[in-house]
Amino acid sequence: MNLNKKLIISFFCLLFNGCDDNINGDDNCLEGIQQSIEATSFTNWIYYSIKDTGFVEIEINESDAYNSREWDIAMMRNHFRTNSGLSGVSDGGVAMIDETWSCKSFNSLDYIPNNLIFTADSLLSNIYQPWAHDDEDTAYTDAPGNTILENWGWFDIDNDYYFYYSHKKFIIKLPENRGYIKIWPYQYYGDLGQSAHISLVYDFIVQE
Repeated sequence: MNLNKKLIISFFCLLFNGCDDNINGDDNCLEGIQQSIEATSFTNWIYYSIKDTGFVEIEINESDAYNSREWDIAMMRNHFRTNSGLSGVSDGGVAMIDETWSCKSFNSLDYIPNNLIFTADSLLSNIYQPWAHDDEDTAYTDAPGNTILENWGWFDIDNDYYFYYSHKKFIIKLPENRGYIKIWPYQYYGDLGQSAHISLVYDFIVQE
């Protein structure tokens, strides 16, 4: 990572509550279920059922997934799906709290804030097709996905397409009245810098 990137990351650490309270490469401060996903395909989504022991992969193709209630969340590159709306027949969805996670706020959140709006999946228009990179008309295509979870980060197109994180707070509504999880996707790169090697933490919110 060059000096400019380090300076930019330092700036965003300061902007989002300070590096000492955010993860900043050290996830030991988090109390929750850690999950690593290699969502490296540009065309195939990986589908999962969310359990209290981790994500369980569901072997299913896209057409069958739309009519299935077995999966809760799917990932491809930096994109997410929930089993809802245009992605699936169930009633999942995502809400975003317009605040940033820190280790302290993640660990302590144990309730669903009032007036949250859970958004079902709709159409994403930013699915990158690297084989068409030089054709501005076809470099990006549409696909079902969750527009709220798109807010977890962004690519800096002027800085080698590096992916930066918003650390926004997300709550996922699980299908079939199975409850809610708080979720923090905090890393897009693997230990060797591989893209779409996503690290996240989640935990169930038990409503009384």
